[in-house]
This record gives sequence, structure tokens and C-alpha cells, in this order.
Amino acid sequence: MEKDKKISRRDFFANVFLGSSLLASLGLMTVYVVKFLFGGRQGPKLRKIFITTRDRIPPGKSFLFVDLKGQNINVINTGDEFIALSTVCTHLGCKVHWKENAQKFYCPCHDGYFNPQGKVLKGPPPAPLSTYKVEVVHEAVYIYVDEVAHENI
Repeated sequence: MEKDKKISRRDFFANVFLGSSLLASLGLMTVYVVKFLFGGRQGPKLRKIFITTRDRIPPGKSFLFVDLKGQNINVINTGDEFIALSTVCTHLGCKVHWKENAQKFYCPCHDGYFNPQGKVLKGPPPAPLSTYKVEVVHEAVYIYVDEVAHENI
């Protein structure tokens, strides 16, 4: 048996380099595994957008707003709260209109009706209208839109 096997300087540094590369690779792999397993639990990042002032939307009225992507959003003052809804019908993508006298949204394509909260009242639409979170700060009305969908603006 060899009692004192000497290692050359070149072999020593080669082993140090390989060992550190292996540790770095394992560390990076651990980071990606942790992000994969636990990173998807966050909700979407939202961007707060100023819409208008409270006095421009009296109770029972609506305010049509075009967001940063060019999509129409209807903000309705029900008297108790402000609700922001997409104007795209969930049936075939037609544009819905607010009928102030009936206090309902109407889709002219196939005679679909939605209540002020966007729920289907009548017709073929299979789902309610898409909603946006609304916040009123003092007299300003804001909505929150998905930041990822608007990041290229």
C-alpha cells in the first residue's frame, strides 16, 4: 500500500475546479426546482390605472374606458359600488352595450343580457363578463389590470 500518495499541483487545481463546478450546478438546479415548485403560487401582478373621477359616473350610469391594450372596459356606478367589466361577450366576442334605461348589458349578436355585475340574465352567453378590480380613492376611480398583459406598452 502506498502510504503517502502525493498529488500534483495540476491535479489539485483540476479537482478543485471540477468540484466547484459541480457545486455551482447543483446550487443552480436547486434554485430552479424551488422556483418551479413554489414560484407559481403568486397571483398575477396588477397595475393600477386611473379611469376618471367619481362625479363623471353618476349612479346608474356607465363610463366607457379604453385600457392600455385598446380593450374597452365599462365602469358602472350601481349607487352602492363601482364595477368594471369587459365589453366582450363571452358567447362569440361581440361588443356588449350598457342599456341605461334597463340597467343591463345587452349583446346584439344573439340577444344576450347581463346584469350590472356581469352575470348572464338571458341568451346564449355561457359565462359572465370578465371583471376588473375597482378602487375609489377620494374622488378618483382606478381599475387594476394584469401587468403581464400590458408589459409591452
